[in-house]
Amino acid sequence: MRFFALPGAVAAAVLVMLAAFPADAGDPPRLSDPNDRVARTDLTGLLRLRFLTTLDFPPFNFADPQRRPTGFNVEIARAICAELQIEAKCEIQAMPWEELDAALDGLRGEAIIAGHGITKELRATRAVSRPYFKFPARFVARSEFKPTSTDMYTIARDRKVAVVAGSAHAAMLKAWFRETEAVEVDDEAAAYKALLDGQADLVFGDGVALSFWLASPGASGCCSFVSGPFLSDHFLGDGMAIVMRKDSLRVMEALDAALNALEEKGVYREIYSRYLPLDPFADGIAMPPRPASETGEGQAERPEQSG
Repeated sequence: MRFFALPGAVAAAVLVMLAAFPADAGDPPRLSDPNDRVARTDLTGLLRLRFLTTLDFPPFNFADPQRRPTGFNVEIARAICAELQIEAKCEIQAMPWEELDAALDGLRGEAIIAGHGITKELRATRAVSRPYFKFPARFVARSEFKPTSTDMYTIARDRKVAVVAGSAHAAMLKAWFRETEAVEVDDEAAAYKALLDGQADLVFGDGVALSFWLASPGASGCCSFVSGPFLSDHFLGDGMAIVMRKDSLRVMEALDAALNALEEKGVYREIYSRYLPLDPFADGIAMPPRPASETGEGQAERPEQSG
């Protein structure tokens, strides 16, 4: 399973936004236990660590102007290699998503870092790293919307909420916010249109996709996040992970240790802020970033973790 890709029109504008807006994202949520000390694995006998990725999943993996792989996932892979001091043995190769598994099984690469969501089925067939990114669900409203409470359940009550029909977010909205009126639409673009046309008071969807839409020319500063992010392993999955063959468990232990170290040393936060300029985990009312670093803030509930 692959995680949500950005809508086409928004994805096309990602490169422009990454260059135009300052990297002012806040602290990402901690995904590793600071008390968990994973023993370092001896990798002296490792001949190569080739990461396989794609070029069609911005801001996580895409092509730079020279058609070289770049993005959040690619920078995480490079940082892992630097942390393990094996840069000379590390390579990154891009290919279509549907070719990744065959390339891994055919020994044309040692790891995949391309947006795999952790599932029981994946764990049954692959060595899977600990999650290094989780996707939050968020509410967005027009900028003139003035919450009268810091409780999102109260804010959303009796409101019309645009959500993509049949999506994980639609199921989450129904289960968690039962007193809302769901306005089910065909896709993200239709949800944005419903909000802008006044057919809905709020949009509920993927926080990453929403953050890039908020910063896009199409949104024109119309809207903002309301309240904090919502996380749910049950509805949204366990997060993104690196995937390797089952015979690579020893190397995977080293990758997990490196991921922990990247969080402790602040390297993860630096990469996060570079590729997610409008923080999808920001508390309160998060406005699109401005060149002058103007940001509107408000009070909101703390992020929730629920399974």
